[in-house]
Amino acid sequence: MKLKLAVAISLLCTPALNAYASDVTITTPILSSMDNFRDIAGTTTAYSTTYGGTMRSGVFYRSNVFTPSDADLATLETLGITHIYDLRTSSEIAATPDTVPSNITYTNINILGDSSSAATASSSSTSAASLLTSLGSASGAEQYMDETYKEFVDDKNVSSEFGVLLNDLASTKGAALFHCTAGKDRTGWATAILQSIAGVSTRDIYQDYLATNTYTAARINAELAAMPAAEAAIYAPLLTVEASYLTTAFDEVIAEYGSMQNYLTEGLGLSQATIYVLRAKMVLYSTLPGQAGMRGNDAEGAELLNELQNSSLSGAYTNYNYYLQSAIDAGTLGGVQSTVGGQVYADTSGYLLRQNSLLDDALAPYTDSSRMKDGESNLWATALSGYLGTGGSAQASSSNEHSTGVMMGLGQRFNSRVSGYGTFGYDRGSVGAAGGEVKTNLTFVGAGGRLAFNNLDAGAFLAADVNAGWVNDNGKRQLGGGLGTAWGDTEGQLVGGTLRLGYASDLGWVRVEPSVGGRVSYLKLDAFQERGSELALDMNRTSETSTRGVANLKFAFRPSEAGNWAITPAVNLGYEHDFSNPTVSSSGELYGYSVTQDSSYHSHNFYTAGLNVIASHGPVSLGAQVAALGSGDTKGVSGSLNLSYIF
Repeated sequence: MKLKLAVAISLLCTPALNAYASDVTITTPILSSMDNFRDIAGTTTAYSTTYGGTMRSGVFYRSNVFTPSDADLATLETLGITHIYDLRTSSEIAATPDTVPSNITYTNINILGDSSSAATASSSSTSAASLLTSLGSASGAEQYMDETYKEFVDDKNVSSEFGVLLNDLASTKGAALFHCTAGKDRTGWATAILQSIAGVSTRDIYQDYLATNTYTAARINAELAAMPAAEAAIYAPLLTVEASYLTTAFDEVIAEYGSMQNYLTEGLGLSQATIYVLRAKMVLYSTLPGQAGMRGNDAEGAELLNELQNSSLSGAYTNYNYYLQSAIDAGTLGGVQSTVGGQVYADTSGYLLRQNSLLDDALAPYTDSSRMKDGESNLWATALSGYLGTGGSAQASSSNEHSTGVMMGLGQRFNSRVSGYGTFGYDRGSVGAAGGEVKTNLTFVGAGGRLAFNNLDAGAFLAADVNAGWVNDNGKRQLGGGLGTAWGDTEGQLVGGTLRLGYASDLGWVRVEPSVGGRVSYLKLDAFQERGSELALDMNRTSETSTRGVANLKFAFRPSEAGNWAITPAVNLGYEHDFSNPTVSSSGELYGYSVTQDSSYHSHNFYTAGLNVIASHGPVSLGAQVAALGSGDTKGVSGSLNLSYIF
């Protein structure tokens, strides 16, 4: 069979000499010297594929023998073709070599194989007559072509060579062209395989295959007209294509392998990765699985995954390509849309901006100087911890925040109207969200004081404090979907200040201290580059300001005696309102595409309710406090242990 096909192709298929018929409209250039040249993406418009995809143009071209005229070669040079794959036998190539420009890589993949008898038959002057005799009639020629297409599938050596072609096409950079002599049989079956991988409909695959008859009509009609009528009737099935030929090949795929997928992997020896590379090269999906119904961070993440189809990660042997194509097959993005955008960095920025509130609460027992006499000082240390969790929503994934820290400070009551303090400390935090975790290290210093209008023990007062901290963040994100882990680190500064107006009232059995004011926090984090994954982001610089109104109400009850210790319980109620946008955003880039993520915390209002107990023995005080905090779907707790010495 290989001998017969080699003879038929060598004798009957010659380079094109005529232009297209005037009624054919195509999206690729019309070449006068290569009449069966076209883009496999479509003849008039790009073919649609399964899962809502569309064939990409300018990726793979098919043609008859590559012998362009100078004018056509100039046109071809504008298409970015970097590789030519010649599917012909040695005798065919010897008869009509390709005209290959020096900047294009030429590869011969001999689909049918060579033999000395085939070469001899191709050059024999009696071969045409011999072939005509063996075929006998038009039906004999059609049967011959059906057998040829069957052999494309069931001949292991032929299948192996088709496999070589497809593996090579997957690895090429730039556009590629493949051809045989007429560009209809070997080229037609290779095109049908590629379009099947792409998910082109059966109707469109057949339409594209049969388009050869239209593209080459002028040349074929001329050749047949030059033959005696009886010979022309026999030769016509060899020069043209029929739907039955392609059907024979597809039927043989099912008969031999059970499915096209099995044929690709078992018959052609393609890996699933190669199949996915070829599909990504050929197909662009406008919408990914579930993308249309996504909101917030998920929608942003899905859009980034979508846009990356136009990056160098797509149509290549990358983790991203394998993930996305398998996700398309599975009909789900598998949660990667939630992890890919780096939401955890937005949550980390929000966490840091709220640290001033937590530090103020921990400082509260030592900043009012109510237990000190004029001229006294106190030295104190505090160990603190806290947790805050925000539930997930359509806008963002859930998050959780853990913090532990220590503070030391020195306070001074200068006189009956003025007190002050200074503090320094360290806070270690952990923020988890959307598959990521960021560990924060905050080293800070602060100072503050009170000015009473009359007396620090009773009456109106003005309280102010400022603090500055140095931040170091180390983040790690588990992306899922086989995309690995991305990690990165950055550093920056956190500064803040609070100003409050309050009033202290001593009712004998309880000291009541309401206050209202405002707090401003500013966070700056440097830009940084993640590492470790193909989808590692280049994170942009963070610059966020939070402006809040604060209100506090403190009840410090009369001390009670317990042996030599005085026990003073206190209740603290707090409220904050964020006048700025409480939702903090982060932004990053990947291959020129940007992605923005919002923090899960989004409440303008924040409440705290805490209990504080101080046990005093002479100048020494031990204290503990615990508080519940949160708002809406955000809930948490905080606590601290305190030691103070007055001198």
